[in-house]
Amino acid sequence: MGNEKLAEEVLRIFLDETPLQIQTLKELLDRGDAVECGRFAHSIKGAASNVGGERLREVAFKMEQSADRGDLKAVEDAMDTLQASFNELRNAIENDRAFSGIV
Repeated sequence: MGNEKLAEEVLRIFLDETPLQIQTLKELLDRGDAVECGRFAHSIKGAASNVGGERLREVAFKMEQSADRGDLKAVEDAMDTLQASFNELRNAIENDRAFSGIV
C-alpha cells in the first residue's frame, strides 16, 4: 500500500520474533504439548503469510495440522524444514535492496 516504514516495521518484527517462536515451538515439542505446538505453528504461519513467505507458511500450516491431530512425530520431523524455510526467507529479505536498511 506504499507505506515503506510500515513494511520495514513488519519485517523487523518478523525477523526478531520468528526465531523466538521457532525456539518455543521446539521446547513445546520436547514437552509433548500438542495444543501449544499447534498454536505456535499457527502463529508462525500467520507471520509468514504477512511477509509473503509462502514456503514457510506452508510448512507451518502442515505442522499446525499435525499438532491438531496430536501427531507430534510429524511436527518433529518438520522442524528442520521449518528452520530452513525461515533461514531462506530471512536471507531473501536481508538481500533485498529495498529492505537492506532494516537488518
